[in-house]
Amino acid sequence: MNATTLLDGGMGKELRRIGAPFRQPEWSALALNEAPEMVVRAHTNFIDAGAEVIITNNYAVVPYHLGDEMIATRGAELTALAGRLARQAADGADRDVLVAGSLPPLFGSYEPDQFDPVRAPALYRMIVSALAPHVDLWLTETLSTVAELEAIANVVAAGGAGKPLWASFTLPERWADDTITLRSGESIDDVISTIDDHDDLVEAALFNCALPEQIGPALDVLAAGLHAAGLDVRTGAYANAFPESRDDGYAANAVILERRDDLTPHRYADIVGEWIAGGATIVGGCCDMYPEHIAELARRFL
Repeated sequence: MNATTLLDGGMGKELRRIGAPFRQPEWSALALNEAPEMVVRAHTNFIDAGAEVIITNNYAVVPYHLGDEMIATRGAELTALAGRLARQAADGADRDVLVAGSLPPLFGSYEPDQFDPVRAPALYRMIVSALAPHVDLWLTETLSTVAELEAIANVVAAGGAGKPLWASFTLPERWADDTITLRSGESIDDVISTIDDHDDLVEAALFNCALPEQIGPALDVLAAGLHAAGLDVRTGAYANAFPESRDDGYAANAVILERRDDLTPHRYADIVGEWIAGGATIVGGCCDMYPEHIAELARRFL
């Protein structure tokens, strides 16, 4: 692969755009159950745009979206299906495409206070076990607190089939005193310390599902901190296109938001270019970033 590795974009909104079943609370998980062929199509759309790594479509196969009963009865089945569909799309490409196993927030995106460290390990073990035969690497997504990474890293170390872990956190829309933190209020140093505790496993540190304007400064702090700690860890990001000012009180994916109209493929690529100039080597798109955005990133940076 090129020095820059290109991820895919937002699967949920791409599924919605191509006409797949899509509603709350199931979000992108609905298509797994009702239209799995459209999940393959959405993955393929991103591959055709240039994505080198696609992410399994199990982000919403968690208690927050499907409820405890559904997860208990069908969680492993649906998660394994997400892995098989991603692998099918990757294997159908005319070039090498990696599959990243999504390790999402279990109890609500952007909700650090809802994280349950007692329940989390068993749920993550279910996800890892179901995805392990189908993925090349693991990717935490939209984490809001280092406690989530700690739980995931322990599970992946024990049962992740020796595959590397990329750790990605979300960021708040604004920082109260210009101190860069996670949504939990924890510092980037806290992230680095947790990565250091699992440095034999974590190969990359990223930010995702955050405003692109917030990601640049956070990447600078992250890269400097990793260097100071002597950690050889790649950095990167994949932003969303949610509105810049969100005072609605909703967690991510609690409602279907409209996208901001200024983040055209060209404009987003300009921003991503700044991240790459600063040392980021893994980039892509999150919610409301479509194949057109990934195609522009591929054109410029691969």
